[in-house]
Amino acid sequence: MPKTFDHEKLIVYQKSIEFIVWLQNILERIPKKYAGYDQIERASTSVPLNIAEGNGKFT
Repeated sequence: MPKTFDHEKLIVYQKSIEFIVWLQNILERIPKKYAGYDQIERASTSVPLNIAEGNGKFT
């Protein structure tokens, strides 16, 4: 049985992963040369990372 972390059980975390998948489908159609491309991609992945980091802190 695979081990799950506490943050993986959070609905907001699951929705943020769904958002990344949705956004990747859109970003595939946009040329990478556009200035906002990289920023949008980094911002979307930072959401679940910050949720996981915040959930792991006890203070």
